[in-house]
Amino acid sequence: MLSLKELIPALTKDFTQGITRVDKHIYIHPKKEHKYTFIWMHGLEDVPDSFLAGFNNPELNPFDNQTTKIILLCAPVRPLTKNQGEMMTSWYDIMIPNWKQFWGIKSDKELWGVDQAIESRNFIWSLIDQEPIPKKNIYIGGFSQGCCMSLLAGLGYKESLGGILGNSGYLFPFTEINNKTPIQILHGEEDEVIPYEFAEKSIQPLLKLEIEFQLIKLKGIEHAMMMDNFKFMKEFVNKHLQ
Repeated sequence: MLSLKELIPALTKDFTQGITRVDKHIYIHPKKEHKYTFIWMHGLEDVPDSFLAGFNNPELNPFDNQTTKIILLCAPVRPLTKNQGEMMTSWYDIMIPNWKQFWGIKSDKELWGVDQAIESRNFIWSLIDQEPIPKKNIYIGGFSQGCCMSLLAGLGYKESLGGILGNSGYLFPFTEINNKTPIQILHGEEDEVIPYEFAEKSIQPLLKLEIEFQLIKLKGIEHAMMMDNFKFMKEFVNKHLQ
């Protein structure tokens, strides 16, 4: 099965029009009036360029490129403890290789770089604060580590956002829930990096709350962003745009 990177041509005739780069972050500017903003975070050891082709393609982009600013964020480069200190882009540290086996047994700080995750969360909050549009028109999402960060930042923000679009991630136990932002999480049935059952277990606290939430299992999909991810995200966005 081909990945998103293989399915989308790397360049199109007007690929770089309306795109700026600031501190390794990529901004895709709306072609007309700025009504909505979507903030996206990549996964471990990745870069925002991996998603540029998809979100700059009007047929795949879940949002209207005429009215939506897309911000593709780049994680800091930091040593990853579970990989013997190897330097890579990461929103937070992962302390041990078999961290999933110790969920609920070891403390949060024994599994993840909690302080780093909070620092990344606060950075995302600062971007949300700066957007000159109603918060209900701001959406947030990501893949893998980026999914975890979108849940941490989106649910912990001081007011509800338009929606959270998570892909192939999980909910941190230390996530604060301060609003009722609608959530969609897409997860591959064949994901071996973060198994679907693990993600399902992590989000159980959300089921006890009055939050619109859906977890969608993608059949035959591994730990990757595929065309179906964009299709389901577009359906979610079309339902919730104000």
